[in-house]
Parts: sequence; C-alpha cells; structure tokens
Amino acid sequence: MNYTEEEITYTELHTEYVKLYKNNKGLLDSMHYAAFVQQGILPQERHFKRLFSDYFIMYKPQSIIGGDLYWVGQKGNLKIFAVGDCTGHGISGAMLSVLALSFLNYIVLGKDFTLIGEVLDEMDKKWIETFQQGIELGYNNDWMEIGIGAYNTETRELQYAGAFSKLTYIVEDELVELVGNKYPIGGWQLEKERKFKTHQIILPKNTTLYLSSDGFKDQFGYKTGKRYGSRRLKDFLKQIVKLPMSNQKIIAEKEFISWKSIEEQTDDVCLMGIKL
Repeated sequence: MNYTEEEITYTELHTEYVKLYKNNKGLLDSMHYAAFVQQGILPQERHFKRLFSDYFIMYKPQSIIGGDLYWVGQKGNLKIFAVGDCTGHGISGAMLSVLALSFLNYIVLGKDFTLIGEVLDEMDKKWIETFQQGIELGYNNDWMEIGIGAYNTETRELQYAGAFSKLTYIVEDELVELVGNKYPIGGWQLEKERKFKTHQIILPKNTTLYLSSDGFKDQFGYKTGKRYGSRRLKDFLKQIVKLPMSNQKIIAEKEFISWKSIEEQTDDVCLMGIKL
C-alpha cells in the first residue's frame, strides 16, 4: 500500500505519541508506587500516638514523592522528633530523604549522645562521607536542612538543634523561635569542623511546638504573586494554636490551598505540630 506524505507524517507522529504516552504512564506508575513505599518508611500514626497525645503532620510533596521528611523516636526519657528538607524534588529528593531517615535511625537509636546537636554533628560527617566521591569527581554535594528536638518527659527540658532550621514554640500567647546554625547537613563545607549548637530550655505545661520545612512559607500566592512568608506563617500559627491539633491540620491545609489557589506548588511542604 502506498502512503501519501501527510499519511506518513501522521503515522510517525501517532507512533511517537504512543511511545511517549506509555513511557510517561510507566514513570507515573513508578512514582506513585515509590510514594507508597516512602509513606511506609516515614513514621506511622502509631509511632506518634505512642509518644504524643496531641499532634499533627501536614505532608504535601510537590511531585508525588519529595525530599521533605519527618521522624520521631524515643530513647530513655527523651521523646525525639525531626523535620528535614533535602535538596531537590521528586525522585532525587526522595532518595535523599530515605538516606536521611536511615541516618536518623542509626545515629539516634544506635549511638550514645549527651546533647541533641551531637546527632547533627554525626549526621553531617556521614552525609559528607557518603558524597565524598562525587565531590572529587566535581559533582555538587547535596545537602539537607533539618531541625531536631528532644523532650525530656521527667524534667520538661527541651533540647533543640538545627541546620538552617528553626523551631517555633508558643506558650501563653507568646511565640518564641529557637534558631539553628546557618549551615546545612552536607553541602560544600567551608568550616574546618562543624559543630551544631544545642538549645536547652525548660518548657511550661501547655506548650505547643512547630517544626517545618520552608515549603509553606515559600509558596507563591496566586492573587498576590508573593511568597506566604515567615511573618504570615507565625501569625497564622498564633491564631490556631489553641485548637486541637487535628483541627489545626485541617485549617493549615485549607490555608495553604487557599493561598496557592491555581498557582503551582513551589516546593515540598512538611509542617509538624506537637502539644506538650
């Protein structure tokens, strides 16, 4: 059978379209399954309930899977929690988040430490060792921003350390920020030896803690064209702090969706709230 030029062109285009469709479907199917696996690796509801009576996690990857992570664990009298943000989105970010979770399990549960900042010291060393070969070959050394807290149930002392991260706590309508070090886990290390500072404070009863990645505050609003911003987020948390945590999660998700509207999601989002 003889085909005209137009028919040949159409046939070729149709064939390429079918190939692209199948490849894209296969990729999306793989990412959705990877998201299922990632959710299985992250702490489950039972892990939170074992440690905290009132809490919430708002977790919204930008591209099905992502580089944000959250973690909880217990060691003796310490209830430990963390929120991290790895470089990248999608598959690359998710791979780094799994690495970070494995480091947290290994260091927090498997090693001795006095101050929670020592956990970040060790994590930083292991992260840099992991990517040392890439640095030697001239590749970028990926990094992670993370905040980690340890609450002593007997003394009510909170320890906090952060790598480009802040912990916010609110008590009696007063909002306080604990600011971590101004360098990440990994990345290009300019310092001779990194040491992460540990904040130590005694918390009164009915204190609410918040840890987050930068995805919420960096989200552009459709109506304004501006980022949500740190100030707006702090004001928002002060407005909802007295509500049960389950309600806070619902309101926070509605606030994010309303602000974003039809604007594309800028980054992965993770917001953790814990009431002590």
